[in-house]
Amino acid sequence: MEIRNTPAFSFPLPFSLSGNHLDAYEKKVGALGASYLHPIPSELQEKIAYRVVSIPAPTPAVAGTLNFGVTYLHPYTVEGEYSFTRGHFHADKNYDEYYFGLSGEGFLLYWDGKDEVFAEKVFPGSVHYINGKYAHRLINTHPDDIMAVGACWNVLAGHDYETIDRGGFPVRCFNVGNQPVWKEDKQ
Repeated sequence: MEIRNTPAFSFPLPFSLSGNHLDAYEKKVGALGASYLHPIPSELQEKIAYRVVSIPAPTPAVAGTLNFGVTYLHPYTVEGEYSFTRGHFHADKNYDEYYFGLSGEGFLLYWDGKDEVFAEKVFPGSVHYINGKYAHRLINTHPDDIMAVGACWNVLAGHDYETIDRGGFPVRCFNVGNQPVWKEDKQ
């Protein structure tokens, strides 16, 4: 697995997105059951997997309108597989996105839908440019800390979750001896 280096920035932590006029949703671990290699244990079913808080873009949306949000990915494992977000392609692959690490540690997994798959380390201050052709998923590798990642993307990019739901990503990340180990998914 190729791990690429990324630029970084710095600012005081902890970071929190708060205020009026925010949108938020939570995804429970049980809702991700089909995404994991192994069944979700009953004690994890109702646990929060991740929470997304965003500032809604002004309407009507036009080509240059941007969204801004923060994903808070909780730490847990399912049979050793690290916690992750559902992951998605952009519905319109002409639109790119930026992610930036705010707290915690883990990876941003990229996949072009064919043969190209790689990851970048996510840490406080890391900056990640996501070309619109890549599906992307966050993976939290810290045993205790919530991983917070900011994002900025064009409102017209859209989300294609269905492609990932049908076939998943071609690799998975497991905790083996307290180290991340990548394994091919032969589904």
